[in-house]
Amino acid sequence: MAFKEEPEDAVRQRTDTRLERRFTVARQLRGAYRHQDRWASVLEYEAGPVRGGVSYSLQVPDMLADLTGRVVQWTSHREPASCPTKEDGALPVLLSGDTLRDAEGRLLLLTVPSAPTTIAGDVLLPPGLVPELSFRWEDAGCTLADGTQALDVQLRVTHANRSLGPGTTVTAEVGQPAPLTLDGVRYVVRVVRATAEMQGRCGQAAFTLMREGLLEQGSLDPE
Repeated sequence: MAFKEEPEDAVRQRTDTRLERRFTVARQLRGAYRHQDRWASVLEYEAGPVRGGVSYSLQVPDMLADLTGRVVQWTSHREPASCPTKEDGALPVLLSGDTLRDAEGRLLLLTVPSAPTTIAGDVLLPPGLVPELSFRWEDAGCTLADGTQALDVQLRVTHANRSLGPGTTVTAEVGQPAPLTLDGVRYVVRVVRATAEMQGRCGQAAFTLMREGLLEQGSLDPE
């Protein structure tokens, strides 16, 4: 995911670690800016003198369905993880996530490039980013590789709807799409990677949750 806005002073309005925008998609580039096996779906908007765009990098031939003319709400969060990280020179684990919602606030897309996983079984997401969901990890049943203390895990996603009962839970393995229904709307959970650090430091998970039908396949010729 990438974000750009002009004039650049608008970006400096970001408070703390979170950036939010609500806009009408004025133009959508689908399958643009191809690099190797990935290309971008870009949601462009205009608000007075401000012009901006939110870009999602997807694997060819996947692209976002056309959202031109629709009002969307976009939120992005980035901050250092609070749990202990590795000390071997690896990049610090981030607490991060991005959501795209429709005009009524219903979730269209959740992308999590980095979610710390704690030894207690938590999968940490920014507070308030997706209050309708909770995330935990559980052992995937794999043996630790030689020379590592990182355990491969799978994610357990729970949707708690007070008006409909205890909610729905789905377990998602790495590389295996898992269906999840939220308030009658179907979604797909895809886990890119997920590990838990057995030495008491935080591990890391990367995953997406996308409304069914939001992802389409396009031609290899970018628009």
